[in-house]
Amino acid sequence: MNIKKYLLLLLMHAVGLTLSAQPDVVTARLDRLPTIIEMPYSEAVQGCIDRYTQEPLKSRVGVMLGLMNSYMSYFEEALEANNLPLELRYLPVVLSRLDAGKKTGDAAGLWQIGVREAQINGLEVNSLVDERLDPVRSTEMAAERLRKLYTSLGDWSLTLAAYKGGESTVQKAVARAGNQRDFWRIYAYLPAETRAIVPEFIAANYIMTYYCEYGIFPSDGTLPRETDTVRVKQRVALEQVEAVCEVPLATLKELNPQYRTGLVPGGYALRLPEGKVVNFIRNEADVYAFQADKYLTQRTTVVVPKTQAAVKRRTPVRRKSRGRRRRR
Repeated sequence: MNIKKYLLLLLMHAVGLTLSAQPDVVTARLDRLPTIIEMPYSEAVQGCIDRYTQEPLKSRVGVMLGLMNSYMSYFEEALEANNLPLELRYLPVVLSRLDAGKKTGDAAGLWQIGVREAQINGLEVNSLVDERLDPVRSTEMAAERLRKLYTSLGDWSLTLAAYKGGESTVQKAVARAGNQRDFWRIYAYLPAETRAIVPEFIAANYIMTYYCEYGIFPSDGTLPRETDTVRVKQRVALEQVEAVCEVPLATLKELNPQYRTGLVPGGYALRLPEGKVVNFIRNEADVYAFQADKYLTQRTTVVVPKTQAAVKRRTPVRRKSRGRRRRR
């Protein structure tokens, strides 16, 4: 990028303006993307690109670019393990705007997974733990689901639609369209939210590649790029980890969104900035002991006093003895 264009982008970013591109320019740029999944230009795609390049979503794109530095390795490792196209790493941009704690109805997490679906596929969802919010576990499950859907449907656009709306929804649309298996031919037969995912996915790949052309700049991510996990031996509160290991509570919550109440059950993994894992291991006993009475208030055993009714039942009743009648 030459210096004049860079200065123009800075100026436009400062005043909130947006560079626009003609349809033929957008089409050419889409064609240059190194993707397996088909990414054709359409008015629906252009509409999605326009939303990404205008406020309020434009500012979020900068945030998402920063977050991708932290999430990219999780996404690409899971996709590679399932032999899936790497462009699917931008699907969470569409589904959750890369908000790991996002909840929409029954769905939650980066990949917007429902409760029943999560439990069927081995993710834990209870009052303390929601693994749909775990970036690593949810990504692994989402990749496996995408692989199974593609094996069944044989087309990536249909697979994306099925991920959003369910395979049965796609199969019904195929039947109504005269057994056409082209996404754009069954487009009108799909529910609005289901058919929107493909144009949005194309636009997400576009804007996450050509963001500079629209005066969008990555923000500094709040998540550390390098992290590691340690398995805790007993229940621990994130506040205890914060105090002893000197990791900001906000960072701990962002790295461990699956722990709903901020309590990590014994035997579970705690994600920390890479440089803090050794610190935790060396001071583990101190972490568990730090103000335990304050943060770990659940009791493991209690002594229950006897109720009055129980006392009465167990107290022997004295019966008056009847003396023998004297004979006259």
